[in-house]
Amino acid sequence: MADTGPEPDANQTPVPDPAAGSASSPQDEQAPETPGTAPDFAPATTTWVPTPPPPAQPNQTGIIVAAVAGVVVLVLMACVGLVGGIFLLRDGETPVASPASRAPLLPTTGGSPTASGQPNQSEEPVAQGPQASAYPAEKIEDLNRVCDEDIYYPELPKRAGKAPHPVVLLLSDTPGLRYKDDGYYYDLGLSKKVEQTWASEDPRKVQMVACLDRVSTGSTIRNCKFDDPKPQTLPLVRTGWRLRVYEAATGRKLLDKAMNGDDQKCPYVVMVGADKKIYAEVSDRAAIAALRNLVNK
Repeated sequence: MADTGPEPDANQTPVPDPAAGSASSPQDEQAPETPGTAPDFAPATTTWVPTPPPPAQPNQTGIIVAAVAGVVVLVLMACVGLVGGIFLLRDGETPVASPASRAPLLPTTGGSPTASGQPNQSEEPVAQGPQASAYPAEKIEDLNRVCDEDIYYPELPKRAGKAPHPVVLLLSDTPGLRYKDDGYYYDLGLSKKVEQTWASEDPRKVQMVACLDRVSTGSTIRNCKFDDPKPQTLPLVRTGWRLRVYEAATGRKLLDKAMNGDDQKCPYVVMVGADKKIYAEVSDRAAIAALRNLVNK
């Protein structure tokens, strides 16, 4: 009788054969796991309540600095009201503001700059060049404004058409004082036509305004003696003049010429100022020579 080996133990659990594969029922099958996929279960949720921070302590240093700054501002405001200016006191430990944050301390000409550095759009631009008069010239003295205020009179005739072109000569040998020269043209004749051309009394016929201004003084040429109202001696000094000629209707400048006081004789009559000097004047002939081409061409 052949030896069949030991009998199997009825209580022994069978061991599957690795080569045969394992058989399972449909209920035992599980879906293959996808790499990186979390396990199919919901973790328990825990609510975390942060611990409230401790109450902020007041910044005593900031409060002190702010208080000091307020006192300084009040002191500066008081300075502005009293003396019209601002004085800044700075020690070596105070930080210096950057250029972009600085503002002018005193008023400047024109508009004050805005915070962005852009011009104030609400301000009216300042007009440049000659300005038309708001009223017509009714007397020769009104034409002084052409010399001193950069004003012209649109209703007056322009320098155009056939010559001659009438002109008036307005002198200023003292700042703030100007007058019409009524006699410089006498060498040209005393007719009414000559007068209306070189020294018209009617501003409505004037085409050009000549402004002759004293601009400098020099050394003494000679001493002049006078007897009336009392004897006195006054120095006659070298003098520089400036001749400007404008078209009265437009303010257009036609001539700008430096001239010397070539009349170096002691005058018969003189108006003496506080400086007790006599100024050498531009001679009549020199004035006519300077204006001749503008009048006759």
